[in-house]
Amino acid sequence: MAEAVPIFGKPWDTVQPALSQPILDAVSSYGFDYMTPVQEATIPVFLQNHDVVVEAATGSGKTLAFVIPILELLLRKKLKLGHSEIGAVIISPTRELAKQIHTVLGEILLATGINYKSHLVVGGSSSATNTADELAMLKEIGPDILVGTPGRLEDVICGRLKHGKKTNVSVKKLELLVMDEADRLLDMGFEASLTAIFSVLPRQRRTGLFSATMSEALSELVRTGLRNPVRVQVKVQDKDGNGDERRIPSTLSIQYLVCPPDRKIAQILRHIQMNSAQKYIIYFSTCAAVDYFQKLLRRLLSPTAQIYFKVDFPVSVFSLHGQMIQKKREATYDGFSQLPPGETGILLCTDVASRGLDIPDVDCVIQWDPPTDPKSFAHRCGRTARAGRSGQALVFLNPGSEEAYVDFLALRKVPMVPARYLWQDDEGNTSALKIQFPQDSRSDELLEFLRSLSATDREIYDRGKMAFVSFVQSYLKHEAKFIFRLKELAIIEVAKGYALLHLPSMPELRGRPTGRFVKYEADYDAIPFMDSVREKRRLEKLEIAKAEKKRQAESGESLSKRKKQKKSNEAWSDAKELKERVKERKLKRIKKRDAKHADEEARLMAAISDPKLKEALENDPLLAKRMLSHRDKSLKDMVEMSTERIKHTKKVEHMTLEEVIADAKAKQRMQYNSSSDSSSAEEDDWEMVARKEKVRQRLLKEAQKKKTKFSFDPGFSDGEEEM
Repeated sequence: MAEAVPIFGKPWDTVQPALSQPILDAVSSYGFDYMTPVQEATIPVFLQNHDVVVEAATGSGKTLAFVIPILELLLRKKLKLGHSEIGAVIISPTRELAKQIHTVLGEILLATGINYKSHLVVGGSSSATNTADELAMLKEIGPDILVGTPGRLEDVICGRLKHGKKTNVSVKKLELLVMDEADRLLDMGFEASLTAIFSVLPRQRRTGLFSATMSEALSELVRTGLRNPVRVQVKVQDKDGNGDERRIPSTLSIQYLVCPPDRKIAQILRHIQMNSAQKYIIYFSTCAAVDYFQKLLRRLLSPTAQIYFKVDFPVSVFSLHGQMIQKKREATYDGFSQLPPGETGILLCTDVASRGLDIPDVDCVIQWDPPTDPKSFAHRCGRTARAGRSGQALVFLNPGSEEAYVDFLALRKVPMVPARYLWQDDEGNTSALKIQFPQDSRSDELLEFLRSLSATDREIYDRGKMAFVSFVQSYLKHEAKFIFRLKELAIIEVAKGYALLHLPSMPELRGRPTGRFVKYEADYDAIPFMDSVREKRRLEKLEIAKAEKKRQAESGESLSKRKKQKKSNEAWSDAKELKERVKERKLKRIKKRDAKHADEEARLMAAISDPKLKEALENDPLLAKRMLSHRDKSLKDMVEMSTERIKHTKKVEHMTLEEVIADAKAKQRMQYNSSSDSSSAEEDDWEMVARKEKVRQRLLKEAQKKKTKFSFDPGFSDGEEEM
């Protein structure tokens, strides 16, 4: 277990202005005899009614740095709040962090005996945070301090919830607003909710922004939303005494290991085997990868897998990501946090658990994938080495261009040192080697065992393909694209590391030497689900698909579809969405065309006065369509002219409809022959005449267009900007 190191700070009773005795007693009861540097620098400034912008390394004690001033200022002002009036608001980017802040605040309130009430306001739950329960709880509790996430706080503070119901919450007497992990609030796209909240808060308030990193968006918010703020920046110096500045705690050691992608899983298991019972957090770039490797690790803990992963202590595996329901997220967080001593816990998660969470006694943080946003790297590592305790972090880098990530982070004041490769002999004895890429038959055997698990469990098989595809898509979206380049990624080795049975069909694999990937021999349609209900449903769908395929083969439909099918260059994640958009646009065009033709048909029918001609057109849809779609426009015009002429002659009762159409054709041929020198035999066909006339008119129009010079005036010169 990691041990705490001394924190050199002043005692709490030295704060000026002085803290109230109930608050001093509360912090003392929790064993906080001395302040951390960020608390020592922030609390006095906040108590002097200044806005503050605090930038300090993760795990430095920022939560107490704003909880204590909030309670002290509310006490000092002797603010009398009504049952529906709010005195302070704390905004957090994630539900887990909001819950953690609310827990700390509740414990301090309980220890001080202060007569203030706090309330947690987060979304995503099916019970306490739905509309009816939220309204009832707000009305019953009458909280003085609100802690929550931006979206839900917007609903409550701005006076509305779903279905137009009012919350009856007033912020007219609000004294303090705190934004924890403020840069993350902006990065996650909460600007609209924050703007709405700010618009209803009183301007005469104290505001505090707390973060481990300072972004451009946060700097802009400071310039526009705070009044003469005091900036508190707590720097961490290197323990070697050379004066180098760090953005991570001095008690945190970060290592990097450059190894092939298919060796990562073996390295993690060996790291756990070489240490006693500890708590690990392993970060992945996607939710699908978290779910997949959780299934694999739990299967590796079974007795049949002890040859590859054998330890003398119990191991529990948890997963946490943003697509989980709130109830399950809370159960995972509580279960991992409350893990008993002597038991190893492994939490697989995404960046949803990278900010601000204070999980007790985390010994090591492992990053399977470096984060898409480089700012999250230090936050991930900061889940260990908190409050003066020592901790370790390890990040895997793929050979190729990713080695430059070390220098990239060094410029961001996040130093790293190389780690040694963990190698196992045939008996399972592990040792650390300086060799970068040694032969590792035990790692290859482990991957084959994982593939055998996938070949017997369809859920693992399906999740593996989803995890691999989602990883590739995430890699393409990396912000440090000059380092993380897909063309230089050993993508075949990545597929091996995901223990895939076969390579999925995707554009990113085209042109790659896929022959190095050995396909697992198995009947993929026969891989069953372990759940009997899901397996029964799958077999039913499979039978329906086979019957449909057989029907198409007998009718020849499948062959025609294959001929018409076009190769798609889109990745899996985009192909379905693109297909839906194309289909939707096509349907719109068809509807618009049909509506236009219907209007044209009604207009032309109304224009024809001969009842027999109308009847003939109605009885002959092909003739009507050819005339109404203007493919036989000349005939249509001649029929109309003949109809009008017949109306004014005495021959109307003696001429049949066939004679009217024949007369129109003859008149058409006579007009064309009089204007043309050619009299070939094929010109006697009136359809050929009409077609040639149409081509001649089109050629004339194209010739006229070529004579017209194209010019464009943008409205501004090259040296001006378009507004």
